[in-house]
Amino acid sequence: MTAAKIIPDNEYVARFLSSWTYRKNAFRVADLLVAGNVTDRKSILEISDNDEILAELVTFLARSRRFVRTISHPLRIGIVFAVWKEVRRLQPHSAANPTGEDALRAKVAELEWLFRDTPVKWTIYIVDDGCPDGSLDVARRIVDEAKLQNFVLVKLRDALPSPDLPLSKLDSASSSTKGGAVLHGMQRAAREGHDYVMYTDCDNSNNLGQIGLFLEELVGRGKKAAIGDRRATRISEWQATRESESYANYILKRVHALLDFDLLLGDVTCPFKMFEREYLLELLVHMDVFDFCVDFDIVGYLKTSGAPVAIVPIVSVDSDSETTWIALTNVKVWWQKLHGFIYVIEKYKLPHDERAAKLVRENLWTTENIQKVLQTASDGVISSGRRLTTADQLEMPFEAVEAWIRTANEERAA
Repeated sequence: MTAAKIIPDNEYVARFLSSWTYRKNAFRVADLLVAGNVTDRKSILEISDNDEILAELVTFLARSRRFVRTISHPLRIGIVFAVWKEVRRLQPHSAANPTGEDALRAKVAELEWLFRDTPVKWTIYIVDDGCPDGSLDVARRIVDEAKLQNFVLVKLRDALPSPDLPLSKLDSASSSTKGGAVLHGMQRAAREGHDYVMYTDCDNSNNLGQIGLFLEELVGRGKKAAIGDRRATRISEWQATRESESYANYILKRVHALLDFDLLLGDVTCPFKMFEREYLLELLVHMDVFDFCVDFDIVGYLKTSGAPVAIVPIVSVDSDSETTWIALTNVKVWWQKLHGFIYVIEKYKLPHDERAAKLVRENLWTTENIQKVLQTASDGVISSGRRLTTADQLEMPFEAVEAWIRTANEERAA
C-alpha cells in the first residue's frame, strides 16, 4: 500500500526554503543519524521532534553523507544552474522580499556540510540566460560581499556564436529558455576537468546535501548518469496553488499521457541530474533543445544510448511562488512542452501513440490553439452533461479527448 503524501502548508514551505534555523537543524539531525548509525524510521522521527517532512529530509541527507565519507580519492564536482528572473530568490527572505531564499549562500552551506573533511572539491557555475532583471549582477554582488570561493559566473550570450556543438545550433541567447544556459554551464564544467557534473535549479527546493546519493550510483556503482525522482518520496511534489496544477491544465496533461512515450521515469523534468564527465561530453554534442524541454532531450539520449543510468529518489519541496512558469505564461510553457514532446519522440524514434501525436499537430500546434483549449477548459471540461473532475480528465479515452479539443477550438474560433 502506497503511503499518503505529506503536503507542507505555506508556512512550512517558506521555512524549508528560506530559514537558516531550519537548514542548520537539518544538518544537526542528519549528523546525529550518521554518528549514531540511526536508520530506523521510528527513531529518526523521534530525533526530528515528530516533524515528518524533516524526518524524510534528514533520512536522505544522512544516507548521502554516509557515502561521501567513504570516498578516499580526490574528486571534482561541478554544479550548474541558470538564472532568469531570480533576483528575489537569490536574496534573503525579509518583509520586503517575502519570496527570498538566500539561494546562493544556502547552496554553499549544503555543499560545505556534505563534503567537509573529504577529498571532494566543488565549483558552482551560475549561467545568465538573458535575465532582464540583472540576476547575475545580484549573484556577483553576493559572491563578492561574502568572499565566496569556487564560483564561475558567466553569460550565455558571451559564448555565442559558438563553433562547437551543441551551442553552434543556438542562434542567440534570446532563443534559449533555460536549456541553452544549462547546456553551456555543463559543457564548461566538464571541459574544465570536473569528474562529475550536475545541474539543478536556482531555488532551494532540492537540498544539495543529497548529492552523495548520486555519487553512490556514479562512483560506487559505475553508472554514467543519475537522475532525480521527486515523486518517489513521501513529500508532495507540487503545491496545489501552482498554475500547472490548475483545473484547466488537466486536459493537456491527459494528451501528454496519451502520447504514451517512455522516458525512463515519470519525473523527467526533475532539475537534479548528474553525469560522469566523458559521458556528458558525448551527450552534449547530441543536444539541440534549448528551452524547458531540455530535460526531455537529455533523458531521450539517456534512454537510447544504452549507458547504465540510475533513478534516485530525492526530497523536494516546491518553490512555486517565483516559478518561471508564471513569467513565461501557461500558454507558452505548454506550447514548448507539446512541441518538445513531439520533437523528442521523433528524434529518438520512441514508440508512441501516433493518434495522439496527430492530435497535437492538428489541434495544439500553435499558441492560439493552446490558449483556446485552456480558456475553454477553465470554464469546465464537460462530457455527457457532467463537469469532469481532474481525476476524470486523466482517465478520458482518446476519442473523448480528441472530440473535446476539436470542439473547443471550433467554438472559440466561431
